[in-house]
Amino acid sequence: MKEIILIAWRNLWRNKRRTLITVSSIFFALFYAILMKSFQLGTYNLMLDNTVTQYTGHLQIQDKEYFDNPSVDYSIPFTDEITNILDRCNKIEYYFPRIQTGVLASSGANSKVGTVMGVNYDIETKLTGLNNNVVKYYLDSNKINSIIRNYDVYNAEILLQFSEKYFNNKFDLTKELDAAGFDTTKNMQQIFDVMQMPLVRYKKYGNDVFIGYKLSQYLELNQGDSIILIGQGFEGTNAVGKYKIVGLLNFPIDQMNRNMIYMPISTAQEFLSAYRVNGYDTVYYVNFIAINTKYQVSMRMADYNRLLTLKTDLENKLDNDMLTVIGWRNLNEGIIETIQVGNSKGLIFIFILYLVISFGILGTVMMLLSERKKEFGMMLALGMRRKILALIISLEMIFMTLVSAFSVFIVTAPILILGSRHPYKLHGNTAEQLSKMNMEPLLKFQTIDFYILDQVAVVLVIVLLILIYAIVKISKLNVINSLKS
Repeated sequence: MKEIILIAWRNLWRNKRRTLITVSSIFFALFYAILMKSFQLGTYNLMLDNTVTQYTGHLQIQDKEYFDNPSVDYSIPFTDEITNILDRCNKIEYYFPRIQTGVLASSGANSKVGTVMGVNYDIETKLTGLNNNVVKYYLDSNKINSIIRNYDVYNAEILLQFSEKYFNNKFDLTKELDAAGFDTTKNMQQIFDVMQMPLVRYKKYGNDVFIGYKLSQYLELNQGDSIILIGQGFEGTNAVGKYKIVGLLNFPIDQMNRNMIYMPISTAQEFLSAYRVNGYDTVYYVNFIAINTKYQVSMRMADYNRLLTLKTDLENKLDNDMLTVIGWRNLNEGIIETIQVGNSKGLIFIFILYLVISFGILGTVMMLLSERKKEFGMMLALGMRRKILALIISLEMIFMTLVSAFSVFIVTAPILILGSRHPYKLHGNTAEQLSKMNMEPLLKFQTIDFYILDQVAVVLVIVLLILIYAIVKISKLNVINSLKS
């Protein structure tokens, strides 16, 4: 057997060109299959991370009625007893109470339905990077015309196309202008200086609020103006308040820019009267307490089952018939359905890709058999048994598959690692379309994981199936005709 393996290995390098063609065929098949699967998984994980880790939490403590009827009336008390239980659990990374309710936002002349989010700004900045979503540059049309008049601006018509647009940082502004064809090597410093918004200064416990920039456009409000909020308070009270807009927010998701209003959680509790006074004690209420654990969020049921064990443990420790703990799958059924539909579509694309791969490999095998027909005839004429010849050819194909797999791993590993740690941010029309579809405009790959072995296994199975064709051809090979070819 050792001699057969050695012969198969040496046969690969007798004709380097032929081996290179076959290895290349398998290499590109694996390369595209792995990148496609990695991009699909990376997109799903990004979607889960944005929604689960940053907003709903891995688990939520709620009133038992809140899930079916998300009203402020079904808020829960945020007491020291609950915080002590959560602080003592070593499987919890952090938790964040939230108030979330619908309101009517008004500027006096205009009104629009919005969503108030009562949050802890420190936790929110750490968790969702809220500070990175604060608008830093607003391209006012009057200021653009002023720059064009005072400076020699090349491609001024392109700059005018960005009138009334908002940007969170210099990088995004420069990228968008560059993508539109504007010469970003000139006049950028003047644009930064003139278009910069006032420095955001907010109080953690004051009446300052952040609102989505599209909501501010609709209400014709800007930074420093006041916004009036009207809603339904806790236990039938009226919720009315006037708040100062300390900053505008520009989220990757368009819907959030249209209706989100962020305020300190203490301000939201006062706005909704979400508290009860018992003598000298005041108990404040929240809609829910979101919990992020040390467990990984993924579609794998093994990961989710560990989370369910913690869920049961927390429910036992809370020991309150009015409270329940809900897992992220129940909180995000829409995203689960989206991912499942995406998986189904992905399977169709992967099937088509593998079909193309199969014909590509089959073509190289047919070429290999045709070129070596005389060689095979000579070996059989000299006394080699057909099954030994078939075994050698099979080992050659397996070796070429393994060489291809190793080469693919060497090439794709840096791409996957960089693509997972540093997602590429899209700009221009593509980013705008994705934002309108409530998707973050990022290209992200899944890091190295077992899905790579799955793709290698599938290609190996394809190769083994194609080898059946090669073995059949060898078993029916006519020695005399082969020697004459």
